[in-house]
Amino acid sequence: MRPLRVIVIDDEPNTCAFLQAAFTAEGHQCQTFVRPQEAEQYLAEEDADLAMVDVYLGAVNGIDLLSRLRALKPELYPVIMTAHVSVETAARSVAEGAVDYVSKPLTIEQIRAICQRARGSRAQKAEPVEDAPAPVQDSAIIGGSPKMLAVYKAIGRVAASNVNVLITGPSGTGKELVARAIHQHSKRVLQPFTAVNCGSFTETILESELFGHEKGAFTGANAIHKGLVEASDGGTLFLDEVTETTLSFQVKLLRVIQEQQVRRVGSNRYVPVDVRIVAASNREVAELIRQGHFREDLFYRLAVVQIAIPSLGERREDIPLLVRHFLQQFNLKNEREVSIEAEAVRRLQEMNWPGNVRELENTVNRLAIFAPTGQITQADVEAEAGRAQEGVHPESAMATAAPDRLVELEREHIVRILKLTHGNKSEAARRLGIERKTLYKKALRLGIDLQSLEKK
Repeated sequence: MRPLRVIVIDDEPNTCAFLQAAFTAEGHQCQTFVRPQEAEQYLAEEDADLAMVDVYLGAVNGIDLLSRLRALKPELYPVIMTAHVSVETAARSVAEGAVDYVSKPLTIEQIRAICQRARGSRAQKAEPVEDAPAPVQDSAIIGGSPKMLAVYKAIGRVAASNVNVLITGPSGTGKELVARAIHQHSKRVLQPFTAVNCGSFTETILESELFGHEKGAFTGANAIHKGLVEASDGGTLFLDEVTETTLSFQVKLLRVIQEQQVRRVGSNRYVPVDVRIVAASNREVAELIRQGHFREDLFYRLAVVQIAIPSLGERREDIPLLVRHFLQQFNLKNEREVSIEAEAVRRLQEMNWPGNVRELENTVNRLAIFAPTGQITQADVEAEAGRAQEGVHPESAMATAAPDRLVELEREHIVRILKLTHGNKSEAARRLGIERKTLYKKALRLGIDLQSLEKK
């Protein structure tokens, strides 16, 4: 089989030397360039099968260069390399026609796999270059581990399409951040992104919130209410914890997805909608289907593409990046200059994080608040780990000074609001600033008889 003709474009001479040696050892021809202009001049006169392009080339952006290279050689197999992986560069690379996106430094196994894929596509013409999407703000998704790199690639490949996506992963892993990244890098970016936590509503309230209702459809429906599906027309609707919905609601949601139209509660008229559904769940969906708690036909409508988010325990190498990111955010918001010792970061990396990224962020914020010297030390982390094992954090420890009085105050406040609203639980929840479902939970915990307070 004819050897591949490879070009490497990287402003680091050491990287160029390593890749040239690796490709040559595999029997391929390899030319290296530290200056992008020289690579363009070379391709204007010579052919190549595979281009390895670094993202950052001094003043030149490798992704922009990639677009020009593909214009010169449409059959080129382009690969973007970077030492700083991110969802933005992954999405833009895919949009500009990169067939692969890899993290530096590359291993021999990666190089061999790239060569195999390049051979397989050598005779095929690449797709036309698409316009780059509008610039978006930096994503809050942090991580450079192989599993997060796979997530970035998935976001980049699925964003430009209109297919529905199901995001799975444990609580606290950042499923909504992934959903927002898909929207931000899609053609719907200028249209609404609406997030709904399905587990926060009862079935009837969720139906009204999503599908809307007509005036007089039920008691308290004093005006026409446009649902969130209609309000998201042209954009993306994110249904978090979709597996917490009832089977009867799932039937109605399935109909909306299949027919791309919605009927408000109390109406006979269907309204056409163009909404992309991105759903998420922290549960094992296949097991829920087997148990009869989730409809299989709805699953296939939602999971045209499925993206699995790893737990923090599965990507511990990302913890130092996350810690520094959260600490930087804390310092910006609070105008502080808190730093952290390397030993403290290593200790955080060793700890278990059942609450995943969300728990780590909260821990870093607590450590920063209580750091007495302006630097988080290993001793601070050890003390925090001890409190976590005991189930006590500094703020909760302070709150235990008079727990009975605080509980009584909360109970008195909720009862007072319920009396003011004559037992109207929806209105009481609104005034309290909580969901109705949360009101029921609080009432049960505090021993409040909701029925006895109706119409008083």
